[in-house]
Amino acid sequence: MRVQFSRGDEHGWDNFGPAHLAEIRAAASADGRLVGFEYHGWQHGWNFVVEPSEELAFDAKIPDPVTVPAAGVNNLTAGGVYSVPNRRVINHTVNGLEGYLKGSFLRSPLDLSISFASEQVIDELAHQAKLDPVEFRRKNVTDPRWHGVLDAVLAASKWTPRLTGEKKSGDVVRGTGVALGTHFQSYGAAIAEIEVNRKTGHIRVLRVYSALDAGLAVNPLSMEQQIEGQVIQATSRMLHEEVDFDAAGVKSVDWASYPILRFEEAPAVTPVVISRPEHHSTGAGEEVLAATGAAIANAFFDATGVRMRERPMRPERVLAALKAG
Repeated sequence: MRVQFSRGDEHGWDNFGPAHLAEIRAAASADGRLVGFEYHGWQHGWNFVVEPSEELAFDAKIPDPVTVPAAGVNNLTAGGVYSVPNRRVINHTVNGLEGYLKGSFLRSPLDLSISFASEQVIDELAHQAKLDPVEFRRKNVTDPRWHGVLDAVLAASKWTPRLTGEKKSGDVVRGTGVALGTHFQSYGAAIAEIEVNRKTGHIRVLRVYSALDAGLAVNPLSMEQQIEGQVIQATSRMLHEEVDFDAAGVKSVDWASYPILRFEEAPAVTPVVISRPEHHSTGAGEEVLAATGAAIANAFFDATGVRMRERPMRPERVLAALKAG
């Protein structure tokens, strides 16, 4: 089984600046074992020093973000969750933007783009293998800490094994998606329950279960609040947030013209903190955004049987995808 997934932005911009384009090719055996994973990512250099495009070896050290553009693309975030005998991760810098467009910091700027593509690829392979997406992930994850966060959201959500993307009737359909993800060091997992109105193209994220393992949890309540904030922000960025522009310049110049999640759209959040006192504390401020965004995308496929290959998943893009699908 093989699957290829490409995603880009219709206007050439992502919500953090010039577009990130990802292309992923992956393959699995008939019994659901990953055999190959290749990731290509194209992105600008933010406000860092721009270096030539480079290929990261399988055991390469995570690069220093001060000197390497798009440091969020590394062996851990791009397929490194899974045990794959053949894996290739390639960074491509987009030259010519420095001095013309200036990027700046945003919470997990690349994580949602990476997971949006890579975790949908994993889900698609599970679908082709006719396996429950959780079972497929369990087959291909060896790190017990990844198993830990996955088991935590399964228990919280009372997940029952299923084949995703089954045909549903009605104008309003529901779906559930699962995903794993990280920023640099910690372990994140999420399960999202969503509702899709096939007539209007509107998506409503109903509930998200999200687990975080950041080693020793010094302040579990603060970590729960971090999880809740990340889930809300990931939902906003998946459904709404995008810098809009025309030939003359940027049109998103204030909070009225820049779309963002409203209070009535916020999902219910069930945060789960896993404390591991035997491990030192790692990041808790960005580490479940990627999993949440990808879980929403996978839930969309479960609801509709159609893959979204662009985000944010605005109504006009949803309707176009449903029509094409």
